[in-house]
Amino acid sequence: MRRLWLAVVLAIVVVGVPGGLSAEAVEADVALVLAIDVSGSVDDDRFKLQREGVAAALESEVFAAALSGGAHQTIEIAVIEWAEEQNVVLPWTILRGSDDLAVVARRVRGAGRSWVHTKTDPGGGIAAANLLFASQPMPAVRRVIDVSGDGRQNTGEIATSEARDAAVARDVTVNGLPITLGDDPHVDDWYRANVIGGPGAFLVVADGYAAFAAAFRQKLMLEVAGPAPGRSFALATR
Repeated sequence: MRRLWLAVVLAIVVVGVPGGLSAEAVEADVALVLAIDVSGSVDDDRFKLQREGVAAALESEVFAAALSGGAHQTIEIAVIEWAEEQNVVLPWTILRGSDDLAVVARRVRGAGRSWVHTKTDPGGGIAAANLLFASQPMPAVRRVIDVSGDGRQNTGEIATSEARDAAVARDVTVNGLPITLGDDPHVDDWYRANVIGGPGAFLVVADGYAAFAAAFRQKLMLEVAGPAPGRSFALATR
């Protein structure tokens, strides 16, 4: 927990604002925290696919279109990596257009991997993400935590469902992107029961890491657009 609090304090102190605040931007359409699994099951090859998928989704045309289609044409985003501990990879950053998206994509690509830990703690990831909303740089219409990972919780001080419920109690929506693998082909059922919750919560399921980039791009677009509740999607590698 000490590292969690240190990471959150760092995020409060260092806030990235590529475009600067304008007089018109008094509210964001969504404040979004990406909480990404980097536990032991995420080897170097999977990590590269995952990190590149996140960066490519952020700079994609479909995501830029979703951003520009919002009432305020503004979102704020932060990125956390989690395993047995949590670390802020990208502090709160305000995005208003393609130039800002390109900047944040470069930052994500250039950030080193936080660590390599064996165990999986999505509950800690959600709890760390939830704490970040206390330091978001501007108010937002919606607040969302985007949790992606390939396994169920096997360590941590708080159950994933309890961390999810604590976030939902603060009017935060928690969405899930489970990555199904051969050793746990039904991890999406666990995510559905323990991870997602709140207004409009949904899953996008990636069939292996090869499908992660497409799944993540679709999920970001839907999160900015604000999907109807109860939706579930699956993307296959073929």
